[in-house]
Amino acid sequence: MATRITQRRILQSALELFNAAGTAAVSASRIAENCGISKGNVQYHFPNKQDVILALFRCAVDEMNQGWYSDHLQPTLEHMAAMFVRQLQLIQKYRFFYRELSDLLRQDPQLRLQYAQNRERRLWVIEQFLRALEERGLMSLPAEPRRLRSIVEVTWILSENWLNYTECQERALSAQTVLDGYYGILEVLRPYLCADPRHIGEESYPVIERMIPHPALMSAVALGDKPPAGGFRGVASAANRTAGY
Repeated sequence: MATRITQRRILQSALELFNAAGTAAVSASRIAENCGISKGNVQYHFPNKQDVILALFRCAVDEMNQGWYSDHLQPTLEHMAAMFVRQLQLIQKYRFFYRELSDLLRQDPQLRLQYAQNRERRLWVIEQFLRALEERGLMSLPAEPRRLRSIVEVTWILSENWLNYTECQERALSAQTVLDGYYGILEVLRPYLCADPRHIGEESYPVIERMIPHPALMSAVALGDKPPAGGFRGVASAANRTAGY
């Protein structure tokens, strides 16, 4: 029990620091200082930085596993909006991971494999949700599996990168900002929806507004969600990330 508590403290501390400063700037000493334990204790539980990052990714997957795989049982357009907000909330909480995604995956083959496995599982579930919408007469999907897969992939790419896009524009994250991203999803789906996307978006706004604390998305949950001075324009090498851990 004590071990699990310590590991949770380390991971929470690392999440806060990674989100605030980026993974390259955070050492074991800094994590230890932030959570009030020794550097040796941190390294006993997580020998290197990649272990910490992988553990945090698994925490994110655990959150996805808590109710994200029953979406097809709620095949409504309102729930589709809620799914988009839920995805952004998770990305905001684990902000560092999605800011540095390609670099982190290049560094760690195990992380890359687990990310790919989770992505495939999520894409399959989204496809099942769209099929459930079709069964309710809300969509008319293409018959070709490859076309449907492409549609699902584009919606995935948009939702996974929307916060990066708004951050680069220095736009404050709000219900309106999220609605703008959701309109993008609806435009992708426009040829297959049985209602006008603008009308759907307007009806979805109360769902989005209800789920997003004002003025910033998950401000109480997403620790250190502001980028460091100078932003994240560059990516550090694997050597730089592990140096001094």
